[in-house]
Amino acid sequence: MVTRRIMRSSSARNFKSGFTLWLVLWLVVVKPGGVSACPRLCVCYPMPMTVSCQSQNLTTVPAGVPYDSQRVFLQNNRITELRADSFGFETQVLWLYGNNITWIEAGAFSNLRVLEELDLGDNPLLRRLEGGAFRGLEKLQSLHMHRCKLAALPHDLFRKLYSLQFLYLQENQLHFLQDDLFSDLVNLTHLFLHGNRIRAVSENAFRGLVNLDRLLLHDNRIRQVNRRSFRDLGRLTILYLFNNSLAELPGQAMRDVQGIQFLRLNGNPWSCGCEARPLWEWFRKARISSSDLICTSPSQRRGQDLRFLRELDFALCPVPDPGSLAGTTTTTFSTKTRWWFSKNKPASSSKALYQKNSETVKSVPFSSGKTVDSFSSKYELSEDEAALPKLDPEEYWANYGNEDSSIRCFDLDCPPGYDVSAFSSSSSLIASSVLQLLFISIVTMSLYFLFG
Repeated sequence: MVTRRIMRSSSARNFKSGFTLWLVLWLVVVKPGGVSACPRLCVCYPMPMTVSCQSQNLTTVPAGVPYDSQRVFLQNNRITELRADSFGFETQVLWLYGNNITWIEAGAFSNLRVLEELDLGDNPLLRRLEGGAFRGLEKLQSLHMHRCKLAALPHDLFRKLYSLQFLYLQENQLHFLQDDLFSDLVNLTHLFLHGNRIRAVSENAFRGLVNLDRLLLHDNRIRQVNRRSFRDLGRLTILYLFNNSLAELPGQAMRDVQGIQFLRLNGNPWSCGCEARPLWEWFRKARISSSDLICTSPSQRRGQDLRFLRELDFALCPVPDPGSLAGTTTTTFSTKTRWWFSKNKPASSSKALYQKNSETVKSVPFSSGKTVDSFSSKYELSEDEAALPKLDPEEYWANYGNEDSSIRCFDLDCPPGYDVSAFSSSSSLIASSVLQLLFISIVTMSLYFLFG
């Protein structure tokens, strides 16, 4: 019995020692296998599984990255190319910024099916991309391509990136945005395009961006924005267009962004003539936080803020055609309005400057339906302004299109040497000739009826 007990205890000890040895070997050899398989010059650590190879002067993506790595950091190296076989692992975060990447092969990221964040920023030699560069990244949420000197983007570059929410394209050399470039980015909320060389925004440049929250287009060279450019941006709350070359902005474009809350348009050469009226009318109704819009032309309005011009400043402008859904304007004025201005053109309307003070509220430049005390003193009419003809809509449109041909130019606008009196005398001669002809016609008809 004693011998059996000794043998049992001995075998139990052997089993425990064997199990312990096996466990130690598994912990030392098998479990840290991922760490021991870490690429040379890289550091690997678990929870989450991370491979960090930053700032090691690597010229290619290192081999041997564990397949289950959740984060792979390859920034600040000298990697030059990304090929379809460069990534033999599956990761959620991949940083490649600060390299020397010049070429990305189509389908280079197609194996990274669960990738959520890709940072390719600060690659100044990356000047062009192939259309299928981001093929297969249907779960990508954040894409960084800032400061890469990209001059153009292929029309199908962002195709099927349905999950993308953040797109960073600032500080490149983009000259234009192709139509429907972002049409598949239905979940995009942030689009950064500032610091490029964009000159115009076409009608379909932002089509499909139905969930966009902020759009940054400042520090470009934009001269023109199509009136339908923002028609899909109903959820936009932040729009930056400052430091461009905009002289005007269609009022229709701003009416399409009904949810706008922060708008910056400063640093543009605004023209505050008749072309500014649609934007001015939009500001009268909008309740937003806005920057100033300083006029550079015409000369009599230079230095004024477009938002705070008066209705009188647009009294001579073409009026909207009520039958046009497009909101086009005519080039005519009613007879009565033209006649009044030809005789009573007020000098004060072209010389009065809007003076801002500390009470000016930028966020609500105009109050809809209510009079704001802080603005009442700024809009008191002078005697000339109060003498403007008061026309109700029916009277106005009754005269619409009946131009007074006797008014060739306004008194203050006539060119030097223009003889207004000579034109008036010729008009009177024509009128007297018409009267004589009418008199002869009446006499002739009377004689015909009397004598058959």
